[in-house]
Amino acid sequence: MPELNDTQKLLELLQAGQPKPPSEVDTSTVRYALYARKSTTSEDRQASSIEDQIKECMEKLVSPNNLRIVQVYEESYSAKIADTRPRFNAMINEIENGRIDGVISWHPDRLSRNMKEAGSIIDLVDRGLIKHLLFPTFTFENTPAGKMLLGITFVMAKQYSEHLSESVDRGNKRAIEDRTLFIGKFKHGYVVDVDRYFQPDPHNFTKVKEMFTMALSGKSQKDLRLWINKQNYTVQKLPGGEYKSHVWDKDDVSKLLKDPHYAGVHKWGKSLTNLVEAYDFEPMITVDEYLKINRIVSLNSSKVYAISSPKSGDIAADLLRGMVYCSKCNKTLTSMLIPKKDKDGNVHHARYYYKCETEGCTMENKSARAAIVIEAAQQFFQQYLFVTKSNYADYVKKAEAEANRKAEEFTSAIARHKILIANKEKSYEDTKQLVANNPELKEHYDLDKYAKEIKKLKSEYQKANDSKQRIKSAIPSFEEYLKLLESTPVILSKIRDMKTMDTFLRIFFSNFTIYPIKDGTFKGSKVTYKLNEPWQGFIDDDDFVRGAGQGTLTPGLVLGKDAL
Repeated sequence: MPELNDTQKLLELLQAGQPKPPSEVDTSTVRYALYARKSTTSEDRQASSIEDQIKECMEKLVSPNNLRIVQVYEESYSAKIADTRPRFNAMINEIENGRIDGVISWHPDRLSRNMKEAGSIIDLVDRGLIKHLLFPTFTFENTPAGKMLLGITFVMAKQYSEHLSESVDRGNKRAIEDRTLFIGKFKHGYVVDVDRYFQPDPHNFTKVKEMFTMALSGKSQKDLRLWINKQNYTVQKLPGGEYKSHVWDKDDVSKLLKDPHYAGVHKWGKSLTNLVEAYDFEPMITVDEYLKINRIVSLNSSKVYAISSPKSGDIAADLLRGMVYCSKCNKTLTSMLIPKKDKDGNVHHARYYYKCETEGCTMENKSARAAIVIEAAQQFFQQYLFVTKSNYADYVKKAEAEANRKAEEFTSAIARHKILIANKEKSYEDTKQLVANNPELKEHYDLDKYAKEIKKLKSEYQKANDSKQRIKSAIPSFEEYLKLLESTPVILSKIRDMKTMDTFLRIFFSNFTIYPIKDGTFKGSKVTYKLNEPWQGFIDDDDFVRGAGQGTLTPGLVLGKDAL
C-alpha cells in the first residue's frame, strides 16, 4: 500500500520539528532530573497526568537530543503552598549538592505555583547550579528578560492560570494515540460519526475536493475563495447539528491547503496521527497532491514539517497572532513580515504588519504597522505602573479566602485520613488474629502490605496537617508582590526577541483593536486594548500608580536576523 507508506512518512516528517536545546549548552556533560507533578492524590483525577508529562518530555526533549536523565521525580501534591513537596525538596537538595545540574519538566507550573519555590529555581539558575532548564511547552532562555518572563509565568500560574488548554491537549494526545477517538477542530468536507471518526460529508465533500483540484490546476487561493463562495456552501460544525451558511475568507483557504488532514494525517494541538492506518478514513487528496499544492519536491524535504512548525531560530509572524482586530469588520488581522531590500536586492531586515483580508471590509488589503500596537502596550505600562497598597489589600483578602478554602480541604483530608487509618488498623488487627488462629491461611494474607498502607496513610495525614499549618505563611509580602510588576515598562522596552515579547504581552492583554481615522488607510489609527484579569479589575477600580513608567520602544518594530 504505497499511499499508506507515504502517509506514514508525512506523519513522521511533520513530527520532526522538535525543540532542540540551546547550542551554547554542552548537554553531554549535564546531569538532568525530570520532574513531573499532578495536583491531587485522588485516584480518579488526573490519573494519567504524570505519565503523559514524562512521555512528552522524553519524546520532545530527552530522546531527540540524547539527554542523560539521572533521576525522575514524581509527585502528587499541589505546588500552591511552599515546602509541602518532599520529592521537589529532594531534587533541590541534589542540585545544591552538585549531583544534578539540569532540570526538565513539562511546564514551569509543574515546578512551582508559589513565589518562594519559584524564587529558589531562579536563584539556582543565577548561581549556575542549574545549567540547563528545559520545558517542552515553554521556551526558557537564561537571560535577564528570560528569567523575568519565567518569574511572571510562575506568579500567573500561582493565582490565575491552570493552563487548562494545554492540559486538555495532553489528554487529547493520549486519546488520539489510544485510537479511542479522533477530536479536533471542524474539518471542511467531513462530518464526525457516532464513533467520533471523520467521514465524508455528503453535502460538501465534493465541493471541497474541487477546491483542491483547482489548486492543483494552478488556480490562485483568491480564485478558490471566489468560487466556493458562489456554491451556497453550508457546514455542520457540530455532530447532528443543522447546516449553516459559511463564507470563506483568505485564511480559511490557506489553512485548508496546508492542512495534512486532507492527505490522511490528523493534527490536533501537538498531536499527530495517521488516519489511513487507524481506520477506513477517506483522504480528499493523495500525499503527492498535498506535496504539489504546497510546492514541496518530495517527502525528504524539511519543508514538510515547516508548513506547520517553523524551524527553531526562524522568525515567524506570530507576534500577537489572532489578538489584533480590525474595528470595521471585527475580524482578526493577518500577521505578516514584509522584507525590506537594499538597492542590490538583498534583504537586510523585515517589518511586521497586520493586514485586513476580510472580503468586503472597507479596510480590505490595508496594513497597519505592528509598532502602533506595541506602542499602545508600552503606553499602558507607562501609565499604569504597579499595584497600590489598597490593591494589595484586596489581593490579600482574596488570597486569605483561598487559603481558608484550602484549609477546609486539608481539614477534610485530615478527617478522612483519620477514618482510613482507623479502618485499616482494625483490618490489620482482625487479619492478624485470623492468621494466628488459622496458620494455613497465612499465604493468602499479606500483613506487610497492610502495614505499608497504614504507614503511607499516616504519612499523608501528617503532610496534610503540616500543610494546613503553613497555608497563611505562604501569602507574599507587599514587597514580594510588587517585585516583578514594578519593572515591567523597562523589561518590555528591552525585549527584542519576538517570541519573548509575544509571551510577555499575552500575560497582560486579551486583545487589541485598531480604529482607522478614515476608511482606506490605517495611518494615524487609534489602538484600544482589553486586559486579562486581574489587570482589568485593577483598572476598573482605578487601583494603579500612574505616570511612573520608563522605557521607550524603538519606533518601527524592525526585525533583523537576531533582534526584534
